[in-house]
Amino acid sequence: MIEAKIAEFALKQIVAKPSTLDIICSNLSMPNVNFPTMGGETFWNNLAVYNGWKIQQNTVTHHCRIIDADNVRRAWGSMEAMEKVFQKLADNN
Repeated sequence: MIEAKIAEFALKQIVAKPSTLDIICSNLSMPNVNFPTMGGETFWNNLAVYNGWKIQQNTVTHHCRIIDADNVRRAWGSMEAMEKVFQKLADNN
């Protein structure tokens, strides 16, 4: 499980420096197409929320995604992959 403090830290980094998303996406093996979502009110749990951005986990498949304040998916991947990327971000700061 992604620690809430680390997930929130990652979102703060993304909001403050959008190029952080490039780091996240380059470390995830899942390609992303920025795609509008419905905000995840049915099958998604919020792991962290900051400035309208969310890290969510799917309640069925358990994969994670990052959506922006306009509910556009900006990155996605397994929880383990997201956790590793977020931990690297936290360790580098």
